Order: sequence, then structure tokens, then C-alpha cells
Amino acid sequence: MMLLDAAAIIGQGAVIALLLLLARLSQRLGTVTHARPHYRGLYVAALLVAAGLLGRLYYLTLPPSTTTLNQNLVYIILCDGLPALGVTLALVITWYYWSWLLAERD
Repeated sequence: MMLLDAAAIIGQGAVIALLLLLARLSQRLGTVTHARPHYRGLYVAALLVAAGLLGRLYYLTLPPSTTTLNQNLVYIILCDGLPALGVTLALVITWYYWSWLLAERD
């Protein structure tokens, strides 16, 4: 079980790094195209994923209990729900900023 926890922590850390990189690239694109600063939502998305990572680290420090963590609603919302919300928010904002790449040009 410890190997899966380490993989989850590394994976969430990589998602945070990717979101921060995407926020910086979108910020630069927004300054060139004079777009509204919607890229700030990518920083919020990275913050949500980071909150999920901190929650996961917190629950790893707790001693094992009789109930499993999958049945704990706070654990599910904090460690799974916040990162899912952050990634969904990042997907919407990224699609808005970078959709011109997929637009068909005549």
C-alpha cells in the first residue's frame, strides 16, 4: 500500500507542476492577445490540487483505524474531490485559452 501512496503523491505533484506551467504559458499568451486574465483560474486549480495533496499527506500520518479511508466522507472530498475539481477547472480554462490551436483556418 505504501508504494501506491508514493505514486499518488508523485502524480499529484506532477499535476501541480503542469498546472503552474500551463498558467504561466497562458499568462504570456493572454498578454500577447490582450485577453482577459482567466489564466488566474489555473493558479486556483493548482491550489485545489495542492490542497488535496496536503490532505493526502495528512491522512498518511494518521494511524490506521478500523474504518477504511474510502468510507470517510471528509477524506473523499479532500483527497479526491478537490483535485478532481481543480483538474476540471483547469480543463475548461485551458480549452478557452488554447482552443484557437484547434480552430480550422481557411
